[in-house]
Amino acid sequence: MSELNILEEIQSQAATALYFKGERCSVCSVLEPKIKALLETEFPKFTFISVPESEGSNELTAQLRIFNVPTLILFLEGKEFLRTGKNTSIMELAKQIRRPYGICF
Repeated sequence: MSELNILEEIQSQAATALYFKGERCSVCSVLEPKIKALLETEFPKFTFISVPESEGSNELTAQLRIFNVPTLILFLEGKEFLRTGKNTSIMELAKQIRRPYGICF
């Protein structure tokens, strides 16, 4: 997915999750399916977009201030409301999403 498509997706969808991951990052590969499963089961309105390091443009990562991987950015109605990195607890993430998601939907 191109940078322009990703930015359009963020603006057009009510809820978007961007997951920036590294090609050789073991934390990234372990965390991604857990985050996807959480969003699919508890927060189904989220559109999940995985952005591999090789496909992520330097312009997009600079614009979104991505300094390390993995980085998860959650958007509601086109606005960033949560950003988290490699020390992400799935249970804590669910608690942080629940209230804003409930208000929105």
